[in-house]
Amino acid sequence: MASDASPDVPKGRKRFIPLENNPDVMTGLVHKLGLSDKLAFQDVFSIDDPELLAFVPRPAHALLLVFPVSKTYEQFRVQEDKDKAEYEGHGPDEEVVWYKQTIGNACGLIGLLHSVSNGTARAYIRK
Repeated sequence: MASDASPDVPKGRKRFIPLENNPDVMTGLVHKLGLSDKLAFQDVFSIDDPELLAFVPRPAHALLLVFPVSKTYEQFRVQEDKDKAEYEGHGPDEEVVWYKQTIGNACGLIGLLHSVSNGTARAYIRK
């Protein structure tokens, strides 16, 4: 979730109520948006414990990482990204569909859209 001082969303701009980090809520949303009901979001309780990873249904098409955002993290990220050119690709020939977050607290929704718009999950979008 973007903080009130997020460098991505200037003060005074629109903000979302954050998307609930709940696999059932996320699955219901993407199904309403047109993703096949053959895919669903699942909780992942570890990314390095083989016993816990065994509970993750396969194949896994994407991973949404949820972590707390702090002022220190935001400063590090801005510093890390300052010399990178902004991605400007677009159109049907692009390999990656990318959405720029311009509304505060929309990081969950943007991550969710990235996860189903790219990679193998893209094939499950109903036309």
